[in-house]
Amino acid sequence: MFSVMRANFVLFPISPRNSPQAIAHLIQKVRVKHMLVGFDQSMQELMERAVEFLKTEYGYRDDQIPAMSMMPLFEDLYLENGLDKGKEIVEKIREEISLKRQQPQDIQFYLHSSGSTAFPKPIAYTTRGYLELSVCPYFGERDLTGQTISMHSMPMFHALGMFHLAWVVTSGFVCATFPPQLPPVQPTPENVFNGTVKTDVDYVLCVPSLVEAWSQMPSDIDWLVTRKGVMFGGGPLDKGVGDHLTAKGVQLLNVYGSTECGIMSQYVPKEVNQEAWDYLRFTEHLSSQFIPSDDGAYELVMVSNENFTPRVFNTTINGVNAYATSDLVIEHPQKKGYWKILGRVDSQIIHSSGEKTNPGPLVWPVSPSHIVTASVMFGHGKFQAGIIIEPIKEEQFDPRDQVKLGEFRNKIWPTVERMNDFAPQHSRIFKEMILVASPSKHFTYTAKNTPRNNAIIKKYAPEIEAIYNSLEESTQSSIPVPAQWDLESSTEFVRAVVKKVLAIEDIGDEEDVFQRGGDSLQATWIKNSILRGFRDNSSTAKVDTRESTSNFVYEHPTIASLAHFIVLVAQRGTLSLLDSETQVERDVKAMRRMVEKYSRDFVPVKSNLPLTSNERKVVLMTGSTGGVGVHILHRLLQDVTVERVYALIRSGGSGVDSPSIETKQVNAFMERGVDKDLVRSRKLVLLEANLSKERFGLEEGVFEEVKSRVTHIIASAWRVDFNIGLSSFEADIRGLRYMVDLALARNALLVFISSIAVFQRYTYAKTRPFPEHHLPAQVASSGGYPQGKWVSEQIMQNAASQAGLRSVAVRLGQACGSPNGSWNSKEWLPALVRSAPVLGCVPGDDRLMTWIPADMAARAIKDFLDVPTAETSGQTAIVHLIHPRPVRWSALARLIASRLGTLDVVSFEDWLAKLEKKGREDPEAEKKISALRILGFYRGLAENQAKSSSATSASGQAEDGLEAFGFPEIEIERAKKLSGTLADPEVRQLGEVDVEKWLSYWGLLKD
Repeated sequence: MFSVMRANFVLFPISPRNSPQAIAHLIQKVRVKHMLVGFDQSMQELMERAVEFLKTEYGYRDDQIPAMSMMPLFEDLYLENGLDKGKEIVEKIREEISLKRQQPQDIQFYLHSSGSTAFPKPIAYTTRGYLELSVCPYFGERDLTGQTISMHSMPMFHALGMFHLAWVVTSGFVCATFPPQLPPVQPTPENVFNGTVKTDVDYVLCVPSLVEAWSQMPSDIDWLVTRKGVMFGGGPLDKGVGDHLTAKGVQLLNVYGSTECGIMSQYVPKEVNQEAWDYLRFTEHLSSQFIPSDDGAYELVMVSNENFTPRVFNTTINGVNAYATSDLVIEHPQKKGYWKILGRVDSQIIHSSGEKTNPGPLVWPVSPSHIVTASVMFGHGKFQAGIIIEPIKEEQFDPRDQVKLGEFRNKIWPTVERMNDFAPQHSRIFKEMILVASPSKHFTYTAKNTPRNNAIIKKYAPEIEAIYNSLEESTQSSIPVPAQWDLESSTEFVRAVVKKVLAIEDIGDEEDVFQRGGDSLQATWIKNSILRGFRDNSSTAKVDTRESTSNFVYEHPTIASLAHFIVLVAQRGTLSLLDSETQVERDVKAMRRMVEKYSRDFVPVKSNLPLTSNERKVVLMTGSTGGVGVHILHRLLQDVTVERVYALIRSGGSGVDSPSIETKQVNAFMERGVDKDLVRSRKLVLLEANLSKERFGLEEGVFEEVKSRVTHIIASAWRVDFNIGLSSFEADIRGLRYMVDLALARNALLVFISSIAVFQRYTYAKTRPFPEHHLPAQVASSGGYPQGKWVSEQIMQNAASQAGLRSVAVRLGQACGSPNGSWNSKEWLPALVRSAPVLGCVPGDDRLMTWIPADMAARAIKDFLDVPTAETSGQTAIVHLIHPRPVRWSALARLIASRLGTLDVVSFEDWLAKLEKKGREDPEAEKKISALRILGFYRGLAENQAKSSSATSASGQAEDGLEAFGFPEIEIERAKKLSGTLADPEVRQLGEVDVEKWLSYWGLLKD
């Protein structure tokens, strides 16, 4: 390979694992003139097929086809009787061929990407690029001179192979390989291990699958312990294998790099942290930037500097060219500067719930294994993830054979269960969601021998769609159906179903399934299992299960309430027990019962003295990592009247990868453009808490310190889930009651962040626009989220009237992003705007909108801390937090349409029709148009639009009192009276600056 470059040719090693189409694509991309092809029959056939594609797909004539020669053999080049007839010929060639292409920008060779999602891309390495790469070992901590490194399993067409060829020259290590022979040795765990032993290597460099194979052999482990290091790269090493090997004393070295950037991890670190073997440090001569993603993860971006230039640019950081790797990393919770590679941004599965599954670390325990060749996860745009598994050749069968399918699923299930143990709730795999590849539809693989995920998912689209179609009817069929639908038998049946679905044995009959980790998918399984019970035992209860259109588990989220429900259904023979009006009445009763439950035994305040004007504030707050909460904390820390802030943050979990509360707060600051160093402010105390427990789960001494000092409380944390019922918000309501008790004990002011969602059923309201007063329960009775907010407001009102609580309930409107444009792209408006380039239009509405920037909302909430005593005497002050200077949505819509390329502004109905049409025409549309994932929400907005345009008042005039998109109009006079921020007549309106920031944050602006 070096000889080809020395002869002034541009080298392009191409992986024979590529398809003929991919090889043809690469040849035409770089205009290859000559091909060296191996002697193997498979190589010859591969090239012949590639040539055919050059002719049929790219229009090559015969005289344009690259010339071809057989690959020279080792004997031809180096033995005395070969083509090289002695040293004199070598010297003659050296004299006659002068070295060209010595300029820094001259291309020396090409490599290509793996092509896991599309055709592989050629990547050029210039003279400068290869020189920059060659010094990488200089920034490691070990001298590799004279050390022997096993390269037995490393193909030279792989980027890692080319990198190490350079390092042989620059660092002086010895490269150990198999002896040259024809046909070449195909690496296996056995022959690679034997090769490393025979060459007595100091370091082994290989892919994780080889390490996993050796971990099964005690004698192999014993030998690996004697080496200076086992370097693995190209993918993650199974956690259990790594832990086992490090416990035995094997020095595992994590190598991370890419074709576009070279090796980015330190090569080689001096010390190996055995407790964090799956983490690595990035080499210091490169400029690494970490862009916040979800759940404490970051996307790694490599930025150009004087030492390093990525081979590909796809972004800029502060005006400097950079390469966004699309790799997600997470920092070690205790060891700063140590990072774990989680997987790919572009391989993330975004479920219809908006939650994300990162397949990388999940599928690895499943494949490869003793019976599995590879596996691919799927579930984009669906509630639930699934997995396709390709068995090894000896295990393959026709997956239509249900008996064999069941046997294979049982065989692989213990491995899947291990995966589920550390998977997020929404990413766990049910046994019924395991697809097995057919022998007639083999997986296709990349040059790295990894499965081509997108191609495989596309190939198995019919099977995937079929398994989701059957999911709606999927049940826990192994659970016996009751012989009689009496309360005792029904309770036993429901108990068995819930425990099986949640995989929890200790859940009580009165515990809320959603508080124990249940989600929408599991609610569906519970519902379907109950419906299956009615179908299977129709002799004692004739119930038409086709009547079920909603998930009754949300309304009856405990084992006991579900059991009572199905007994009633069995008695009446129908699932439609109540009409909508009776449903409202029932919801109202439940809301009032919840208020009564948490309004008992208030302890009146001991002092009615108000907070003096010069007293320093000590603030306890929750929700400091939320979209508005971040800015509340930011403003409090900058306020000279605030002495201390106690921020209660929910634990991130107990796993080694779970972010600390400090990391969660830093991530929240960074994502929303707030100085992350504020987390080290002397004013700030971060406390890990469980808000639904007494003392918030704090140690007694810590709680007593907070209790003795707090003067103000801001309750901002609240579960955001519009599917679950009121009882599933009981933990939040209980936490609010604990806040009330603390405020009463200290005569502290309690500011609760409520929501304008309490106006969901605004047709029950008698006054428009809605005043800043308490509401009838019926207005807030549409769903558990607004019901929970209303209940909390009433508990505070009762505490104010009965015990002297000083409190403010802030009904927050639509917060529309941070000063840096950060606005969660999963929310309805960002999803709507992101659909515009694909649909070619933006919906317009000439009515006003009162969305408020998150930072402005935070400033107003801080203002409310100084509310006069008279406002809270004997009552909870209700304030509405929306923008005091609204603008018309049509004005912003026109700005968005213009900035995205002169798109049309159409009616909301027309926009929705285009969205629905796109979803029908393109099965893959959900991957490109996130708005399709919340289509039901937009249909609800359309219904509001229709009601507002068609409804008439008694005078025959069109119904008023509605804002853009059919949201209700609300008053803001009291809020303006209590907040200088909102009262400012010059407060900035939303406009072009905001639109630019939003579009930029959502990645819609290309310049």
